Amino acid sequence: MDQKERLIETFATFPHELMDVVLSNKSFIDINGLSIESYEEAHSYLKNYGYDLDNAVHAEQVRSILSEAKSFIQTYLLEDPEGQTPTLAIPPNVLWEDDPRNFLVLASEKTRSITQRWACAVLRVAHTITHVENDLSKYFFQGIKKQIFSRFMTHLNVNNKGEYFIGRGRGQIRLKLFEMKSEKTKESLIMKLLHKKENVTADVFDRVGVRIVTNDKLDVLLVLKYLAENHVISFANIKPSRTRNNLIDLEKFLDGLVRFKDEDLTGWSEEQVREYFKPFLTFDKEKADEQEELIRENNPYSSTQYTSIQLTARQLITIQDPFSINLAYKFFFPFEIQILDHESFVESRTGRASHDEYKKSQIISVRQRVLENVLRYHARKKWQEVRT
Repeated sequence: MDQKERLIETFATFPHELMDVVLSNKSFIDINGLSIESYEEAHSYLKNYGYDLDNAVHAEQVRSILSEAKSFIQTYLLEDPEGQTPTLAIPPNVLWEDDPRNFLVLASEKTRSITQRWACAVLRVAHTITHVENDLSKYFFQGIKKQIFSRFMTHLNVNNKGEYFIGRGRGQIRLKLFEMKSEKTKESLIMKLLHKKENVTADVFDRVGVRIVTNDKLDVLLVLKYLAENHVISFANIKPSRTRNNLIDLEKFLDGLVRFKDEDLTGWSEEQVREYFKPFLTFDKEKADEQEELIRENNPYSSTQYTSIQLTARQLITIQDPFSINLAYKFFFPFEIQILDHESFVESRTGRASHDEYKKSQIISVRQRVLENVLRYHARKKWQEVRT
């Protein structure tokens, strides 16, 4: 190697895709290729990643993850939900390859062939599955759910008509629905992670949650008041950046509250109070648009037609070590609280904010992200065929 080649290799050759992840706030799964030149280097890469393929258990785990990644793509991403691009097929040489080292080498090809693009697509999903498989909380999940849900269950009661209430006596609030959202399916969790920039399970905040549906918007505020006064959730541990509210204009409500206190309330019924507060609870058009824009910025896949209050709280969980009575594990775990009135709940089920529409948008986004370079290859090939 002459002096020029040595200097170029030392100072002018960089794995620019990987550098982009470090220096440009880019997600690892959005790079176009790797920089692994040999089977041996791939082996070393995987060992540093966390899987030593000389270990039979590790080797089988990685093969299983690759197989699951290909199955996920075949099940959810080959067909375009909008029908605008052709249905894809994983090439046989990618579909039947089960050595992860070969996948890494294929994903590093400089020619950006269709095989290289598919290898990258499979590895994007495999990387995501790896995070799901190695999330420590999954081993404690039953205990986590029990501790979170029990905080709410002690405050719920039902009468002989089958009606649900939160609280008892004069302060109780009648509910339309109380729903415990249990763990997401593995496929749902993978899908959610694939459209998150961070792409790690620690950033999924709604794996556990509760949905409370009230009769009207005033009851939404009364439920919040009850949760705060009775310390059902720790408001000190709410994650502010995850708070969503496109249901109630708090500023307008507080103004109405001041006026309400100045009224002569002699002889007022509860129904009159509810009628009084109605105009003070709804966003006007301008503020509603502002709230929708905020929600869209934080989660572009969530429908802004879904009107609710959403909070992400973190509960301090205690899990006893199964082998030592003197050892317990403590950690915070996030869960979502969603509160909305019955009218908004019905709209979420029948209107533009339906869950099916959300899932469709999610699949479209994930398909574009995972298979972007494959789709570009086919689009260019089709264009070349048309030209000739």
